[in-house]
Amino acid sequence: MIKKPLTLSTLIISIALIPAFIFWVGRQERLGRPAVIPNSLWRNRIFTTICVAVFLTWGIFNALETYLTLFFQEVQHASPLETAIRFLPTPIVGALVNIFMGAYSHKFRADYTLIFGAILTCIAALLFCMIQPEWIYWACAFPVVALNPIGADTLFTISNLVIVSVFPERTQGLAGGVFNTISQLGKSVGLATSGVIATSVTEGSEFQHKESPEALMEGYRAALWFNFACSAVTVILLGWGLRGIGKVGAKRD
Repeated sequence: MIKKPLTLSTLIISIALIPAFIFWVGRQERLGRPAVIPNSLWRNRIFTTICVAVFLTWGIFNALETYLTLFFQEVQHASPLETAIRFLPTPIVGALVNIFMGAYSHKFRADYTLIFGAILTCIAALLFCMIQPEWIYWACAFPVVALNPIGADTLFTISNLVIVSVFPERTQGLAGGVFNTISQLGKSVGLATSGVIATSVTEGSEFQHKESPEALMEGYRAALWFNFACSAVTVILLGWGLRGIGKVGAKRD
């Protein structure tokens, strides 16, 4: 699909418009005119770090959920009902994480909390990379399902509190809107990128039947290793970009 002239030309134009947009917004800001997303917003190291982290983390979260569904149904041949039941830990863990973060986030350093959540996402991605079709659900799939939402929910909750701490009131609404938009873009881009990798590897596999569980799993595993690499980058990024941030909730001038 990406090699088609229409798709390729649209992609090139989209990439070319990014620096053009940045230049235009910078000019608007210098002239004192309204700017959609002022470039000065990105000069805040903490804000830029959490935006990149949420872009990667939500992409990983969405991709792992999608490939878990495909793994259960296309590789292990589970029914839709069986697949839905296997995902029950995700909303339960997600709800518990959000309740805990809402009640106790002020007691912990934000950088340590976010790094810990990112590490759990990294572990989930690594476990999924090593999973085997013949393994029972509890051996590997259950930890992946349970750990996957922790990093995303922790990052989303804590990051909104961090935004309140690092920006003045007049900028908090804009920063929050940008943050939420980037998280949604991350979900789309992460899944699309993983899909391109999985499809390319499956089509180039040595298996004659490209829709066989073996061929599909080869593509899935390549996409999963890509997501593991992204999760590892997220851990490093948070460790560097959020150093010394302290506990959330303390107002910064």
